[in-house]
Amino acid sequence: MNTKGMGIGQVFVFIVAAITFALIAIFGYNAVSDFLATGEDVEFTRFKLDIEQSVKQIYSEYGSVRKVKYRVPGSYTQICFVNLDANEGDMGRSPLPDGTPQTFGQELQRKDPLAYDIWETAQNEGGPGKPYDKVDQNVFLTPPAPVPIKVHHIELREYRGTVAEDDQGTDKPFLCQDIRQGSFSLFLEGKGRYTEISNVRAGE
Repeated sequence: MNTKGMGIGQVFVFIVAAITFALIAIFGYNAVSDFLATGEDVEFTRFKLDIEQSVKQIYSEYGSVRKVKYRVPGSYTQICFVNLDANEGDMGRSPLPDGTPQTFGQELQRKDPLAYDIWETAQNEGGPGKPYDKVDQNVFLTPPAPVPIKVHHIELREYRGTVAEDDQGTDKPFLCQDIRQGSFSLFLEGKGRYTEISNVRAGE
């Protein structure tokens, strides 16, 4: 057993605990909590700007493809992108693993009820303009983000196989991605009028 390593680790934990106790004693618990929350707010704002800018920058670069890794602060577990202009006729079907039939709309409602509600609101809102223009959010985090995130016009493609299996992917009205250890990766492809977003397959 490496007792030296354990001793160093215990000293480090003690130092961190002592510093935290000192900060609380000097500034108060609420002040320290507010400071930590402010730091997370700054990190979230950076993530929000990063994803909005990266999607917007590439859309006009037709044929350009970039693999982008994003880091998300906090304890988020999932992110979903929704093509707000996709109507019910574009939804198609996405059977459950056991073969039970379901529409893409039902799948989105199961994965992220808030995303489904906002897509439905955009579709049903009257007046001129496309559904995209009628709501202020097309990116959804679980748990919900503190502020809405909206990226430039997008279309979405999901790959379920590996690179070796040569899966051609499926065009979908939404794409949900797991967030693991505070990060996730996507492919962005410029299409001239919009950005195509797809998930990263094993081996890529």
